[in-house]
Amino acid sequence: MANPVALNNIAHKDLRIIRQHTPALNESLMITLALPFEFRRLQHEYPIVFYKDEQKQTFHAVALLGLEQNENLYLTEAGWDASYIPLMIERQPFLIGMRGPSEQRESQPVLLVDLDSPKVSEVEGEPLFLPHGGHSEYLQQVTDILNAIREREAETAAFHRALIEHDLLESFFLDVSLDGADKHRLAGYYTINEDKLRELDDSVVLQLHKSGILQLIHFVLASQSNFAGLIERKRVQAGVGS
Repeated sequence: MANPVALNNIAHKDLRIIRQHTPALNESLMITLALPFEFRRLQHEYPIVFYKDEQKQTFHAVALLGLEQNENLYLTEAGWDASYIPLMIERQPFLIGMRGPSEQRESQPVLLVDLDSPKVSEVEGEPLFLPHGGHSEYLQQVTDILNAIREREAETAAFHRALIEHDLLESFFLDVSLDGADKHRLAGYYTINEDKLRELDDSVVLQLHKSGILQLIHFVLASQSNFAGLIERKRVQAGVGS
């Protein structure tokens, strides 16, 4: 269970973070949130699909890391097997919380660290603070990542809002056969409906282009070619020949 606490340079002056990504240090997640401003990098190595939060009736872009629950086909004993690591993975074990409002100020963002994460150590890894208490270079990098995620929330929301407004999402399923008999079906996710994209009015296409959303849509479509690589990773893991 996660144990996030506000980070400070007194109580946590000796904390270090093990930056390697391995099965022992990372939770094996099938998906991770994909942020629109990193689509350009993600689309070279991961399928980007959409997940629907049924409770909130909202959609989220995600990078697909596996083909079934608790499976990450990019995570190996040797490390993360891709040149780009999604930001929501890279920022672990940190996250942004909000400090409650006081009489003097409104609620403020605060940097949290999950003390129960296996990445947290006082013996090995990257230090978080310098001897005089200032942020280490690594901690500054993490802070920059989390600030970028928070500051671009409106951009992320606008992207998903446009997809819903123009009815551009459709559900899909993918059947994966590993040995010719055993089939696994990937379902419950959404992708871009290319027919509806082509049918958009020119004025809408121009609007999407000027806002940068059309480019993001094309990054998502381009990422679909990575399904072949993901299936191949699954076959290798299962010991099935190509």
